[in-house]
Amino acid sequence: MDLRSGSDIPEGKVPTSAQEAPADGRIEAPLTIQVVEPEARPPMLMRAVYPFGLSLRGWRRTLLTGLFLLLVIAFLWRLQSILPPFIAAFLIAALLDPIVRYLEERGRSRVQAALSLYALGLLIVILVAALVVPAATRQIEELTRNSNQYYTFVRQTSDTWMARNAPLLRFFGIRQHTFAALVNQKPGPLQDKITEALTTVTGAIQGVASQAVWLIVIPVASFFLLRDYTAIRAWIIALFPARLHVEIDEVSRGIVDVFSAYLQGLAKICSLYGIVVFLFLWLIGHKYALFLGLMAAAFYVVPLIGPWCVAVTAGLLAYSEPHRALFLVPVPSNSISFAILIGLCIIAAQIVFDQIIYPRLVGASAGLHPVVSIFALLSGATLFGIVGMVIAIPVAGSMQILLTYFFPRMADPPPARLMSERPPVA
Repeated sequence: MDLRSGSDIPEGKVPTSAQEAPADGRIEAPLTIQVVEPEARPPMLMRAVYPFGLSLRGWRRTLLTGLFLLLVIAFLWRLQSILPPFIAAFLIAALLDPIVRYLEERGRSRVQAALSLYALGLLIVILVAALVVPAATRQIEELTRNSNQYYTFVRQTSDTWMARNAPLLRFFGIRQHTFAALVNQKPGPLQDKITEALTTVTGAIQGVASQAVWLIVIPVASFFLLRDYTAIRAWIIALFPARLHVEIDEVSRGIVDVFSAYLQGLAKICSLYGIVVFLFLWLIGHKYALFLGLMAAAFYVVPLIGPWCVAVTAGLLAYSEPHRALFLVPVPSNSISFAILIGLCIIAAQIVFDQIIYPRLVGASAGLHPVVSIFALLSGATLFGIVGMVIAIPVAGSMQILLTYFFPRMADPPPARLMSERPPVA
């Protein structure tokens, strides 16, 4: 091929010399690859090794964080007298958050949902204050005026009965001849439990009543915390390592939902028990039916002991006053059978609620089997007394969430082959 004639270079042909170069004199340099030897790097310096694999910077950061936390704890300890309303407000916001999320899913904003809950709560308070409080106040005032008369009546009646049945009492190891001597010398474990429960409830009521400003601080703080609860919760979770955010979010949300469902279930069962006691006493013509119904609703929070206090109080008051059962049958005072009947009916209602309704309503709200609920109640009473019984159900539900998180197979249903009935072995 004559390159001087200006003919094109065939496709794919690369010129290798001047004779093969194009006629215009342009010579393209061939592609070359230059291998560069890596420079010799200086030897790596040995890093200082500190305990737990942390560097010096990491230890400084850890120590500064610990010092900051200690200062915060010391600061809050000095202000512990004003912390309870804010803690209560945060707990209320956390417990109402599932309801607010439910309303948000149906198109309402978070502020609208919170305002709706507050409006409903205010309506309930107004209705209770208008319909229940005046009648209950009158009954409480009457009981207060006649308390000494009732006590004297019960004591004299008891002394007469004990003197008449002294041989029977000696058979059971009771040698006291008066009611006062029996109470003072043989209080027994039941009276100790009753005294402890009454002291706890009275102390809590007095503590709340002495802090009237809490009635303003708690609702206001609860509203703002409920409005910003999502952001506050996200900020707290963000303090943990990023790889744990999803797990912490799921577990914490499940635990909060358990406590919220438990308190809702507890409020329902206390209200239901109070209504049942009120209707029963109202039908049999008890003079203090409303007061005893409210007492039953409030004391049911104290499991086992609270309803017994209501039964004893209702029986003693029924023994001291005449009644008209079912608005027709007159019942005179000093009727031991009538008083015992009232006490037994209240105890029977308590047993039904404790063994059937409570495990299904409250235990189901926490996702627990009824047997597990009963076991949790008895375990809480054994370990921490009355307070342990109150918090036993939500704590057991929270433990169940943690167990299913760490051991996911516990949440799976059992294999079908294990559920099928096998034929009997011949």
